[in-house]
Amino acid sequence: MAVALKEDYQRALNEQKKEVRELVIAGLEQIKEGKTKDFNTVCDRLEKKYRDEAISN
Repeated sequence: MAVALKEDYQRALNEQKKEVRELVIAGLEQIKEGKTKDFNTVCDRLEKKYRDEAISN
């Protein structure tokens, strides 16, 4: 049972890492397209999203 839980946890963690990478890449694309001028704005948006998500889970 513990092994299955550990595998589930690792799978979820890997999915979250993948999602974060994709969001960062999307943020960089927005900067390149001129949709946002400040990388800090992108990072703040990501931080808020994950802080709120962690609280809701």
